[in-house]
Amino acid sequence: MVSWDGAVMAFVGISAIGFLIADGEKRRVRYIQAMRRCLLRMNTLIRYEQPGLKALLERIDLRATPQDRELTRLLHACALRLDWCANPQLLLLFSGESARTAGYGVLSEEDKSAFETVLGELGRTGLYEQLRLIDNADERLRAREEVLRSESARRAQLIRTLGLTGGAAVFLLLI
Repeated sequence: MVSWDGAVMAFVGISAIGFLIADGEKRRVRYIQAMRRCLLRMNTLIRYEQPGLKALLERIDLRATPQDRELTRLLHACALRLDWCANPQLLLLFSGESARTAGYGVLSEEDKSAFETVLGELGRTGLYEQLRLIDNADERLRAREEVLRSESARRAQLIRTLGLTGGAAVFLLLI
């Protein structure tokens, strides 16, 4: 027979796991928000300063959230690798860097496609074409963010409820 303390600890532990998993549901939304902030920064840099591709990637320095910092790190790593490439293809470099990042893996291919499309065209087209691509990608990401926000809120609530219910069931079994 388990003591009350053990039963309460099991209840709290299982409930906490449910809340932790529910928080993970919001990571996709946070990454898309980070991508949108990155695109906004790219838009501003291209529009007003017109740096080269390597300088553009190096000048993106977002630090507000862990996802911003991770995206900044990925783009800076790509900028370093541009020096060592005879024929740099930013999208391939970014794909190689992001494959090593567990956090970026929470995104689906649909989530990634708008952002990676812009990376594939940066520095290869004219100024206005790049700005148009960034605006289109931002609009696609905004729509995707809205869909994911509503879906993740429902899933997170369900997971939290299941965690509490599972914790209560284990508590009742142990007392």
